[in-house]
Amino acid sequence: MILYKKIFYISILCLAVFIAADDQTVIVTLLPSMVLDLRISIGELNKISWTITSYLLGFTIIMPIAGKICDKYGYRSTLIFSLIIFSLGSLLIGITNSIPENSYFPSKLMWMIIFRFLQAMGGGAIIPICIVGVSLILEKKYWIYGFGLIGASAELGGVIGPLWGSLIVEYFDWETAFLINIPISLLIIFLMYFLPKSRIADTRIKIFDIVIFSVIITLSTYLISEYNGIDFSALVIILALLVLSSLFLIRILKKQQNFIPNELFDYKSFLTSSFIHFFVGASLIVIMVTIPLSASTIHQMDNLEIGLSLLNLTLFIGVGSILGIFISKLSNFIALIISGCICSFGIFLYSLNISKPPDELFFILMIIGLGFGIYIVPIHNAGLNKIPEKIRGISSSMISFSRMIGMIFGLSIMTTFGTARFSELVSGIQIFTSNTSDQQEMIESINLAGLSVFEELIFGALIFSLLALFITILSFYYTDTTDATA
Repeated sequence: MILYKKIFYISILCLAVFIAADDQTVIVTLLPSMVLDLRISIGELNKISWTITSYLLGFTIIMPIAGKICDKYGYRSTLIFSLIIFSLGSLLIGITNSIPENSYFPSKLMWMIIFRFLQAMGGGAIIPICIVGVSLILEKKYWIYGFGLIGASAELGGVIGPLWGSLIVEYFDWETAFLINIPISLLIIFLMYFLPKSRIADTRIKIFDIVIFSVIITLSTYLISEYNGIDFSALVIILALLVLSSLFLIRILKKQQNFIPNELFDYKSFLTSSFIHFFVGASLIVIMVTIPLSASTIHQMDNLEIGLSLLNLTLFIGVGSILGIFISKLSNFIALIISGCICSFGIFLYSLNISKPPDELFFILMIIGLGFGIYIVPIHNAGLNKIPEKIRGISSSMISFSRMIGMIFGLSIMTTFGTARFSELVSGIQIFTSNTSDQQEMIESINLAGLSVFEELIFGALIFSLLALFITILSFYYTDTTDATA
């Protein structure tokens, strides 16, 4: 295959990844306008977070399904179908505000959550399937370059998302941010017809195990995110989780499940990459949420300052993904060790300086970003090394899937722990007082309580990062040298 054609093909895949990643973060700056237009009451403000959670769930649930569809029908057809679903979800989100109010149907907020889930069902398939496309378009020795470009495109989309949302709201309305996805997606679909086809495997698609696992993930997320003590509904959910988890585990042990190809369990590098990615995702989401929350509540920074501070982190994740290409040429294991050490060191420094506003922590956020960025290439490169082409789609999906599971887990734990811990710390503070000095003391006490919570959350992110590093080191002793290195 001629070089310029390969560059053209990879560029198409990077563009698809960019638009899918952009919509993960664009909603952050759209939420205030959406809350007003959808007439969401004060009592429903906590539910607005589900517009983010539902996107993560949709992203996560579709990945293994998309991997199987990719293996059965080819990566090009799967990508086109995914973009059609993504466009449909974007269209429905864009017209949510026009849905008439009716007591017999879900509220506009509920429709938004449902449509975001549908949009994610299309967007969630794009990144792992594009990684499969890279592995088919490029020779194996050039995989790391392709994976690095895909990773950089994903992180660039995450960087641009909030800034793009701000510009849209400034000159148009929030619906435009979603409706504009449609012509862009149609352009990418047209370009995808130039991509080479891949071989089609005789893969059977059974949804029984996928449905079971999806229900387990959804119920677990709801239980952790909405946890408020053990009541009757919580007991019912816990019982359902025990039954479904036991059934799923039995099917795995007896090799009866169709969720993950049984032969994947024989590839130690795939398993360790998945476990590492889980804890990387959990650590990353805590950092990504803590920075803007602490900046707005403790340090009283405005949205532009917060966005620029996050840019320091996300921009260097992209830089790190490119740097990971060159380090992975030496060894995936060395690259993973370096990224784990840099990431953990940066988070440790951040935990010592969280009392300072993020705009004063450029070098610390740069270190954290580089650490997370370097992870991207070696994780996929090691995880797909030796995986046969007929199951490479589901393998790539499962590696990305593990990161999304980690992000959902980290976000759920963070929400539950942070809320409970903050309530505990402010329980003895007198909230209502007319005395000016008492009011100032109250504000300082609340800020100190919030700062304590953020410190503990960052410590949790550090633990997740260290667990990823520990698994990397441990895997060196149990994984074949040929699996551990490119």
